[in-house]
Amino acid sequence: MKNKTIDCSLKSVLSVTLPMILSAMSSNLMYMIDRFMLAGYSIDSMNAATMSGNFVSIFSFLLCGSANSAEIFAGQYNGSKQYERLAAPTWQMFYMSLFAYIPCFLIAYFSVYINNYPPYYLKEGVEYQKVLMYFIMFPPIRAALAAFFIGQGKTKVITFSVTTGALLNIVLDYLLIYGLAGFVPSLGCKGAAIATVISEFVQISILASIFFGKTNRKAYNTFGNRKLESKLFFECWQVGFPIALGNCVALLAWYIIQVLFSHVSKDVATVYNITTNLYVFFIFVGEGVNKGIAAISANMIGRNDLKSIEKTRKIFVIISILFGGIVAVPMVIYPEGFFYLLSMLPDDISRLYSEIKIACYLVSLDVALETLTLAHWGILMAGGDTKYANIVYQICLWGITILPMTVLCYTNTLTSAMQAYFLITLTLGATLFFIYRRYKSGKWYKKLV
Repeated sequence: MKNKTIDCSLKSVLSVTLPMILSAMSSNLMYMIDRFMLAGYSIDSMNAATMSGNFVSIFSFLLCGSANSAEIFAGQYNGSKQYERLAAPTWQMFYMSLFAYIPCFLIAYFSVYINNYPPYYLKEGVEYQKVLMYFIMFPPIRAALAAFFIGQGKTKVITFSVTTGALLNIVLDYLLIYGLAGFVPSLGCKGAAIATVISEFVQISILASIFFGKTNRKAYNTFGNRKLESKLFFECWQVGFPIALGNCVALLAWYIIQVLFSHVSKDVATVYNITTNLYVFFIFVGEGVNKGIAAISANMIGRNDLKSIEKTRKIFVIISILFGGIVAVPMVIYPEGFFYLLSMLPDDISRLYSEIKIACYLVSLDVALETLTLAHWGILMAGGDTKYANIVYQICLWGITILPMTVLCYTNTLTSAMQAYFLITLTLGATLFFIYRRYKSGKWYKKLV
């Protein structure tokens, strides 16, 4: 099998990154359509799923953040031409996913007692939460398998698996949320969760079939590397856990924001949840850029090529700015198109359009800032420097956003989603400043293999 050489050329950067951007777009579009279909079922269902989905994501991101470390090791193995070791990190993170399932199963079982939902979101929120928590091992297993391909820059297979899963999820969402008279019962939030689980299983099946295929078994010994290696396991965990913990704590922060708004009023919670769903969708560029630059930089570190990383960074900054401008168009220039979609919902929320429009302006700025932040964060990740960026982000997030919002809530002055978005903008600007300074210092650069 011919191994792909990853360099700092525009062609190489785009060949690795565009499939990752498309994959993230497919995944995030699936998320947004899922929420829109639930809003078509009822606004309360959408709000319940958004809240419980954020709760589940705390644990999902904790596991996926650890599993994603396999990308860094696979990339450095690929860059240093240790091809026989490429599959080993994937196996270690597969075992991690299985070890972590026991506590997650208990959380699923006791879901009705582990929440802070208002009474009007309780039933559907708990149903959604239980289904996803029972199958919480699927996302990190998928991430571990994807790492094998991302580390080599072979990202098209990721795009194929994610797109297939997203299309299947849309069909299943429609069938299971609304039901099919005489054949499929209407399940609401529970149906959306079941559709997500099936979609993730299909994605894992696609990646696993290629991972264990004859070609990869012969070239990379993908089955022979199945041994649990304690040294490599803890090295992967040591790199990935700071990312995982940071993701977990950040999701806890977003969950707290949603809980605070849900207790203010239904209208405020609806404005925040609708615009947050938009934010989650449009950040696909940042997620793809982060994955792409981390994979490319890891390969360059593997062959001790520091100069090419700076050239690559400049390309990614341009890509981030260009795509940031493109995705801002529907939110800033023509938000009326989105209002047309909202007018199709069974619940009339036209009274909220003016506030949603202002929120869209702030969300577009936040998307641009986060995309640039994730580009620089990816380089730090490639060098195994996963603690600094996470610590800075958590300090900024909790100090600039969560603490002030908590004070506003308990002084009864938290009245609008705009308050949250202004604080989030300040948080992202501060985080970008400090992560860029870390990159320029060069303290992040480390060869791990």
